Amino acid sequence: MKLLQYTWKNSMMKIANSKMAVFVILMIVVSRSYVGAIRQFSVAVDYPSSWCVFPFAMCSFSYLIMFWFGVIYANSDVPFMQHVNMYHAIRVGRKCWALGQIGGIFIRSVVLTVVAVICTILPLLPDIEWSNEWGKLLRTAATTRALTQFDSSVFIYYEIFSEFSPLQLIGLEILLCACICTFIGVLMFLLSLFLNKIAAVAGGLALAIALFPVLNIHPMIRHKLAFFIPTIWAELARIATPDYGYYWLPSIPYMFGFLIAGILCMTVIILIKVKKIEFNWENEDI
Repeated sequence: MKLLQYTWKNSMMKIANSKMAVFVILMIVVSRSYVGAIRQFSVAVDYPSSWCVFPFAMCSFSYLIMFWFGVIYANSDVPFMQHVNMYHAIRVGRKCWALGQIGGIFIRSVVLTVVAVICTILPLLPDIEWSNEWGKLLRTAATTRALTQFDSSVFIYYEIFSEFSPLQLIGLEILLCACICTFIGVLMFLLSLFLNKIAAVAGGLALAIALFPVLNIHPMIRHKLAFFIPTIWAELARIATPDYGYYWLPSIPYMFGFLIAGILCMTVIILIKVKKIEFNWENEDI
C-alpha cells in the first residue's frame, strides 16, 4: 500500500511540471501542422474525418522523431536526485523509492501518449466522425493521392482497415507507445545511475535517431534491424502493409514481450544498483 501511495504521489509530481507543459505545447504545434492537411481535405470534400488519425501521424518520420524528442525531454529529470526526492528516499527506503520512480515513469508515459492522441484530434474539430468506423474520408485518402494536394506528409495505410477497428488500433497504439516510452524512461534512469544524466539523454536520443537507418535501408535488412529498435514500432499502422514484398515490423506479441522483458530486466539492475549507490542530490526543479 505504501508503494502504491508513493507511486501515485510521485506520478503526479512527474506530470504536473514544466517539462510536461513543454511537451504539450510541442505536440499541439506539431499535430496542428501534420494533421492540418486531413482537416483541409475534410473541408474541401465537406465530409467529416475519423477521429483516429494518431496512428497514421506516427508513421510520418518527422512527426515521430519530434514525439520521441519530446518524450526524452520529459524524462530528462533522471536520475530523480532533486532535493524533494531525498526526503522521499529516506522516508520510504531506497527500494520503494526506485520502484516508485519506475511506476511514475510508466504513468507519465501513458499521459504523454494520451496527450499526443488528443492533440491530433483537436485540429480536426468540429467536423469529426465519432464512430468506430474508419469512414469514407480516410478510405478515400488511403486509396487515392488526395492528401498530396494539401502537402500532407501523413500517409493513410489502407491494409490496416481490415485488421483493426479505430478503437482497437488506438488502444493498441496507446498501450504500445506507453510501453516504449516506459522502456526509454527506465533505460535513461538506468544509464543515469551508472553514468550520468548526459549519458542517459544520449542513450534516449540514440534510440530515437536509430529510426533513420531502419527506415532508409533495404526492407529485407530493415526487417532484422526492426526487431531491436523499439522506437520504430510506434508505426503500428504499417504492420499490415508490405514494403517491397516484406512485412518488416515484428509481430505485436513480440513487441510487447520484448518491452516488458526489457523493462523488468532493467528494473532488477536498478534495484541492485540503488542499494549501494551514493546519492548526489541536486537543486534542479522536478
